Amino acid sequence: MSATGGEAQHPASASDDISLWRTLAAAGPKATAEALSDQDFDRMHIASGVESFLAAKVQAGQSVILTGNAGDGKTHLLRRMKPALEATGAVVVEDATALMRAGRVEPILDRWQQAIEAQRPFCIAANEYPLYQLRIADKESAHMVEVSRQCRHRLAYGRPTKDEDNNGLLVVDLSLRNPLSASFIDAMIDKLLGDAALNKAVVGSSEPVARRNFELLSLPRVRGRLRALADRLIALGYRATVRELWILVSRMVFGRLGRGDFERSDWYSEALFAHDERFDATIALRAVDPTGSSHPFWDGALELRSEPVRGGWALRQPLASPHPTLEWADFAALKRRFYFEHERGHEVFELADSDASEFQALLQGQRSSGPGLVAKLVEAINAAYCPVRFDSRDQHLYLWNGHRFHEQPSRSFVAGDRIASEQFALEVPRLPMRLDGAFDYHPDHVVLTALGPRGKPRLRIDFPLWQTLRRLERGLPRKLVPERDIHRLDAFLEKLGAELNGERHTIWSAHLENLELIQVNLSMDGRRFEGVRIYD
Repeated sequence: MSATGGEAQHPASASDDISLWRTLAAAGPKATAEALSDQDFDRMHIASGVESFLAAKVQAGQSVILTGNAGDGKTHLLRRMKPALEATGAVVVEDATALMRAGRVEPILDRWQQAIEAQRPFCIAANEYPLYQLRIADKESAHMVEVSRQCRHRLAYGRPTKDEDNNGLLVVDLSLRNPLSASFIDAMIDKLLGDAALNKAVVGSSEPVARRNFELLSLPRVRGRLRALADRLIALGYRATVRELWILVSRMVFGRLGRGDFERSDWYSEALFAHDERFDATIALRAVDPTGSSHPFWDGALELRSEPVRGGWALRQPLASPHPTLEWADFAALKRRFYFEHERGHEVFELADSDASEFQALLQGQRSSGPGLVAKLVEAINAAYCPVRFDSRDQHLYLWNGHRFHEQPSRSFVAGDRIASEQFALEVPRLPMRLDGAFDYHPDHVVLTALGPRGKPRLRIDFPLWQTLRRLERGLPRKLVPERDIHRLDAFLEKLGAELNGERHTIWSAHLENLELIQVNLSMDGRRFEGVRIYD
């Protein structure tokens, strides 16, 4: 992997050296995969189901468009598969951007049209923007219409529909394959620990830091705790590129490059959580750093180095600071090692945010997404517009509107239409049937779907919005709700009002400052008032 922007350049690697891994450990965010040798590609390659999946589709005559973010592994995958794909007669373009001329996509379209005329599958890797340019430039062609359709339906909800077919062409969005998944990180570490050249180096005396980290990263308990962190990160909505993770895993093995001891900052756990603003992954790791979760019992035991933490380690107890009390950096390092290596280390997260644990359980199917939870979410949305509790706040979603359009922010809301909670379903996304078996998809959101005859408006609920809704249910004032979440709720209610027919038997008027709610009951035909009730 080359490291650009003034960073160390990668020398040509040989099968018996470890320069590849050391260069990865020193690489920055501009490191690129294009300059890797075929030998280095083989050493870094992690076999996955997506290869056999794509090979079978192309063998059957289907074209494939690999898309996603930079660093998601598109070029790596297509470069490795190119000989086999070409052997089936496919036309392969490893990088759409490299084929473009002066930012124009015509060379790509010409190559694609040639493949169609020759009745050969066409395979290309394209980042999101070049793919968007292709869709705009050739939007009338049948194959590009199909590309656009699949791009609009990258995930599926509920029962399979015809939108999940592929019609001889397949768009595979590798950004849906979150490399933070536990299985992918496990495979990366296994690849590194199984590298023959690296094993040879750590057996000798030239890499004492790598040798110790090798030993610790091989422990089943450490690996299990790493997997738990990965699952937690995905549930919170974080992701990382393959490139970032290779750099991070390499750093976990080598610690600080150029040192021959094994000081605290060389520990694999410190390398994992070492902050580096250049990498999104290290920023995300703050959210699951064991030091960010307080546990009075274990924090006290670690600080005093008392009896409960003198045993129970997977290998050996980390050396304690010689000082009577631990400095923060020493305490943080010890707590991280405690999480990974102590038999009760998982307990450091026992007092962590319960909303996060609940959301993770929902995504993983360990918590019901049935009517009870739907009713709670409906009540929470209503609470964003009407803080006063009333009898049916969880039974119907009211379509609230600001009382005066020019009044910003609105201090009062009115609702005439409502939709019963039974008309909503909480759904966890999945891959469409056309991508079934391509790779493991780990959802990072759920959707609240309105089931109506004219459409299915959906509210996408990621962890930040989930947390807001749960807090609204518990009484969070509207003025403390993040503006981004208010906008999302407003848009959802507006879409519901446009696409669904609600019930109009009651008019509700809520005033936020006075904490007052007025309920006006209408006759069944909606033509006269039959009663007024004031809540306060």
